[in-house]
Amino acid sequence: MNWFESICRNMGLMIHNVVHPDRTTRQTLRCDQQEQKPSPTVTLRRTTIEEIEIPCNPDQPTDQSPS
Repeated sequence: MNWFESICRNMGLMIHNVVHPDRTTRQTLRCDQQEQKPSPTVTLRRTTIEEIEIPCNPDQPTDQSPS
């Protein structure tokens, strides 16, 4: 029954995102990836993502849950 719970959760999240959309705009400024191979069996990766977040309406709180 795990697949049914997964479908129900995803449908609920989809409806929630339609009713309460994300109120910020995100823009990725830079995405860097560094990779090192210290040995043939080990790979080290470092990913750095720089983003900027701009609220659509700074006067309005982002949490719209009823009190």
